Amino acid sequence: MHTIEKIKSESLRAQVYAKLKEQLMKGVWKEGEKLPSEQELCVMFGVSRVTVRAAVQQLGILGLVETKQGGGTFVKNFFCIENIDTFHPMMQIQKNQDLITILEYRKIIETGTIGLAQEKITAEDIQSLEAIYKIMVNSVDDFKEFSEADISFHYRLGEISRNPIIIKVYGLIYDMLSVAMTDIVRLLGTSDGLKYHRILIDSLKSGDRAKCQAIMAEHVGVTIERIRESKDFVDTAP
Repeated sequence: MHTIEKIKSESLRAQVYAKLKEQLMKGVWKEGEKLPSEQELCVMFGVSRVTVRAAVQQLGILGLVETKQGGGTFVKNFFCIENIDTFHPMMQIQKNQDLITILEYRKIIETGTIGLAQEKITAEDIQSLEAIYKIMVNSVDDFKEFSEADISFHYRLGEISRNPIIIKVYGLIYDMLSVAMTDIVRLLGTSDGLKYHRILIDSLKSGDRAKCQAIMAEHVGVTIERIRESKDFVDTAP
């Protein structure tokens, strides 16, 4: 098994992604070769499944690896790695972004996304959301782990929509959304996230598309209002 230093940075998903990309660039895993299993990567990096899964998903979105159902993850397009850093700095604007601006974008996109997801959701999809929600419940005292699970929940809804453009765009701005989510959880805590994600899952189970969209809009809207009311929030909008 390849030796990889365990991750200790607070940005776990970003660090796992960077380490995996580094290993690919070094030729540790070559085109067509299978990566270690999710469980093996968890042990190698010393992080949770949700962190590893999010990092591998980002590699997949960028066309570097391909995950085959029941077969594992394989190096797909090694030459593309050279081009990743060409546009990656564009994705580094997240630290200067206004949280309200990002949430306004999310309110528009995610309300539509959950509507599509409700039409296409399967029992297995519900189980995957329940698994992420369980991580959220178990990490209320760890805002970093909680925020990783929270953003993974919303990304999973994008996957459930089965719309490749939604999935692609979500992946490209994942870093921005992830940093914003961490800031939101730090500002507001975890109670709203637990409340609304539970209601969202139950609404998806009920088969009521309009209800799902109304709850998502309310969820993001309440977050915007609470951030505006927070004494720690500084509005950077012009």
